[in-house]
Amino acid sequence: MKKVLHLVIALPLASMTWAWGQAVPPLERKVSISFEGEGTGLALKKLSQAGGFTFSYSPSIFDGHQAVGGAYKEKPVREILNGVFGESINAKGKGNYIILTRAAAPTKKEMAKNTVTVSGYVTNGATGGKMEDVSVYNKASLAATITDQFGFFTITLDNPGQDEGLRFSKLNFLDTMVGLRPGNKFINMVMYPEPIAIAPQPAGDAPEGDPSPVNIGPPAGRPLPGPTRKRTFRDFLQRKVFSKNIFSRKKGDVNVKNIKEPIYRDFQATFVPFVGTNHKLSGNVVNRYSLNVLGGYAKGTTRAEFGGLFNIDRSDVSYAQFAGLFNTVGGQATGVQFAGLGNLTRKKVAAVQFAGLFNANLDSVKGAQVAGLFNVNGRASQGAQAAGLFNIQPSYYKGVQVAGLLNVATHHMRGTQVAGLVNFAHHIHGGQVGLINYADSIRGVPLGLMSIVSRGYHKIEVSSDEIFYINVAFRTGIRQFYNILQAGLKPESLDGPSPPLAPGQGNIWAFGYGVGTAPKIAGWLFLNFDITANQVNQGSFTRSISLLNKLYMGLDFQVARRFSITAGATLNAYLSDPSYSENPKLFTDFFPRIIGREGFRNGNELKMWWGAKVGVRFL
Repeated sequence: MKKVLHLVIALPLASMTWAWGQAVPPLERKVSISFEGEGTGLALKKLSQAGGFTFSYSPSIFDGHQAVGGAYKEKPVREILNGVFGESINAKGKGNYIILTRAAAPTKKEMAKNTVTVSGYVTNGATGGKMEDVSVYNKASLAATITDQFGFFTITLDNPGQDEGLRFSKLNFLDTMVGLRPGNKFINMVMYPEPIAIAPQPAGDAPEGDPSPVNIGPPAGRPLPGPTRKRTFRDFLQRKVFSKNIFSRKKGDVNVKNIKEPIYRDFQATFVPFVGTNHKLSGNVVNRYSLNVLGGYAKGTTRAEFGGLFNIDRSDVSYAQFAGLFNTVGGQATGVQFAGLGNLTRKKVAAVQFAGLFNANLDSVKGAQVAGLFNVNGRASQGAQAAGLFNIQPSYYKGVQVAGLLNVATHHMRGTQVAGLVNFAHHIHGGQVGLINYADSIRGVPLGLMSIVSRGYHKIEVSSDEIFYINVAFRTGIRQFYNILQAGLKPESLDGPSPPLAPGQGNIWAFGYGVGTAPKIAGWLFLNFDITANQVNQGSFTRSISLLNKLYMGLDFQVARRFSITAGATLNAYLSDPSYSENPKLFTDFFPRIIGREGFRNGNELKMWWGAKVGVRFL
């Protein structure tokens, strides 16, 4: 019974082992074997039996009786064949066959270019296992490859240079280089992990045998929760754009991760990334000049870069960058950038940026930005921004923002904002010019249809004058310059048959807009200069010009912190069309003295008189 049970267990295991062995290409199957002077033909038969595959070759390519010696323990078949034949025979795997052919003599072209093909394995010196995705490259020729899942590589070099040799790089491993010597075309390279730096622990005063207390916390994979913060536009760009590598599935991306030191070249010509003079090492090369037919990919540029569609640089760029669509810079940008669509920069910018759509930068900018749609910067910047739609500055900004719709500076700004619609700033030391202006505080003057300053001037006014017995106005802005929104109402008659203030009974009403200033005379006394314009209506809306303009000068007595009394004189100018039969009747209870009357060619008439206003203010 036990034998049956052992057989039941052993058969599946043997089957799995055989299946795995068949899945490994015959050249990569590890074999332990020794040769003790037998002929080459017999040695190959012995090797094929040990590896479970079949050789295919012509007997004329080698001497089958030549004695073979050597012992190999857990070595790939490819390495054993190299030990047997050296460079005289080429081996190629196909299915479960290994095809052997005589190595071809170098061509004249290969001899002229000093072409060398090198292959071999890379082994982890700490574990003994073969290493996958190791960058193997030569700086002189810029030829590069990476090891496969079995640690094997093959690379062809043109004019490799005696001093450069072949370099091996892997993330978290020490870089290694081997010289290229004649006859040294198969290399077994051993790489070692980088030493882990451990910070020295200060000597404690605890007595021997009394260990320091151990902090108990969550597992390393679960960090303690910290205070959350708002995600900013800078976080968005970092997460969605610069943390992604659009070539993450390309071999060039492996080289970018592995190779630590940059390679410098005077010139690069590229059709698309990795198809050009820098080959698979494009992402590791810093070029002086770069010409990219469609698009280019490089570590950096030190002089100028031209791209038909795009330029992508992992690190710094200077001094000029031109692209039909976009420029993406992972480091700093210095000089000037032109893009048909947009410029994206991860670190500091000291440049002038021009883009058909946008300029977006994670770090600070010192210079000018011009975009068809928008400009956005992640950190404190200075210069000038001009955009067709909006400018957004989530940190300190010094300079000028000009936008067709919107300017935003969420922190301190020192300069001027000019927008077709809205200006928004937290604290601004300068000016705002726009339809609507908002600031938490301002040292300067906001000019616009409506300006709101949180720590500025806000007043609700209830007043009476010689025409409108009830006026309500809202004043907002700063004392140096504020906006006025107001409305007024006058009953048809104080002694008329209908109740006062009854709507639809011919009451006269008005609405309007104005601006003013309130210079300080004393701690409790202010002087007011206001200019307002109101459309006067009777009953429903008057469908003719009926414009009452007022110039007001008065005093504002601050009785309490949020309460004041105001009184002053007005110079009134009423513009109307006398031929219109439904003009409001302004003077029903009081008839001021008309000090001026002027007619115009279009039939309109202007009447002027002196008046007065008294009221109270809140806030």
